[in-house]
Amino acid sequence: MTTPAQHDRDLAEGRVARLKQDLRAGLATPPGDVEAMDGLVASAHRLLDAELAFEEAEHRLANAKLEARHAATQRAVVWFAAAPVLVPLVAGALVLFEVLTPVWLLALVPLFTAGLWIGFAPVRRAGAVIRERTRAAWAGSVTAALLVGALIPWPPSVACTILTALGVAATAGLLWRESRIP
Repeated sequence: MTTPAQHDRDLAEGRVARLKQDLRAGLATPPGDVEAMDGLVASAHRLLDAELAFEEAEHRLANAKLEARHAATQRAVVWFAAAPVLVPLVAGALVLFEVLTPVWLLALVPLFTAGLWIGFAPVRRAGAVIRERTRAAWAGSVTAALLVGALIPWPPSVACTILTALGVAATAGLLWRESRIP
């Protein structure tokens, strides 16, 4: 099923192809009189107008695709933000009730802030911004999973702690890169 933007682009492309074919057919034999030449000039003007309409249709199609990606990203990042927000909240409660040491706040606060930014900051309609926000959302979710692994008292918790710190830095870095995109 084609979208209206794709349909408009296809119609414009067909019109350009038809006008090019007509112009080639008219130029195959040299025009014999002034009226034939005027017809060819009029055909060339119609071709230029059709090519402009085709370029506009291509631009509208690109914008429609970007808008679809933007809407999908807006919906997805809200779900991805759940883990980077909820896991630090629960861990923060554990710090509050003195189950964990306050040192954990060094990882919890940036991850919580990044999760809020991922989920609730507006995503601009630029391809690079959409890609960076998606990457940050994935990094934040993986970091939240690593944080859960770091909080469980088991042998690989030291490795998970180190990876959590790296994940928090990576998530924050991706969000910083996104904010720097014009």
